[in-house]
Amino acid sequence: MKSFLGLEGKVALVTGSTAGLGRAIVETLCQAGCKVLVNGRSAERTEKAVQEIATKFAKDASMVVAAPGDTSIPEQVKEIIDKIQSGFGGKLDILVNNAGINLPEATFEEQYTPEQWDKISKVNISGPLNMTQAALPLLKESKAGRIINISSMIAHVGSPTNPLYTMTKSAMLLFTKSLAAQLAGDKMTKITVNSISPGVFQTDMNAKFTETEQALREIEASIPMGRLGDPKELAGAILFVASGAASYMTGSDIVVDGGYVAV
Repeated sequence: MKSFLGLEGKVALVTGSTAGLGRAIVETLCQAGCKVLVNGRSAERTEKAVQEIATKFAKDASMVVAAPGDTSIPEQVKEIIDKIQSGFGGKLDILVNNAGINLPEATFEEQYTPEQWDKISKVNISGPLNMTQAALPLLKESKAGRIINISSMIAHVGSPTNPLYTMTKSAMLLFTKSLAAQLAGDKMTKITVNSISPGVFQTDMNAKFTETEQALREIEASIPMGRLGDPKELAGAILFVASGAASYMTGSDIVVDGGYVAV
């Protein structure tokens, strides 16, 4: 299976990966034989995550490197790229744009202010754009570069109580398609660009759904499979899109949501 996936020895950068889905993605890639850069805004938290991941999931500690920095700030993105240079000699095969934030649920009138839009768009849109632009020269050197953008199931159906988050995640879907089309036309590169749209998983960002029994029952009732996802259940989609098994797939999105979008 490892030979089929072709991930052994690949180098991956996963943004926003000290916890939640990002952390699960790093652990999955490590188990598949990848060398991984862990990213978070806090240097201390990133280093702690690296130590834990290296101990539990990597063959040796050198396979996991801390690359702290805020992807919404271009100067810090440069520092992340410098970590790729110093940690893995400038080699990069897989970029996972996972870092993101949410806002408290509210109507558009209650939620929207220029300050709130600036806050969420910097992280959810500018961050992936900054990181992708900086990483492209390295990815173009890869024999099979992969860009994976993490969107959301809500980008497919809309949300009456989270318009700004929905807008940012919808933007990632068309950014994925547009960049995929551009890079597919460049015969000198072999980079694919795809996205994954997770549903409601058991993460800190979704803690509001488990704060009370009633909140949990309500969200579970809206999901055909009747439960929240375990972060580990994103592993299959990540491994497929990152691997050689998806070499003829680009500009696509995979929804992993327990059937939410289906209804």
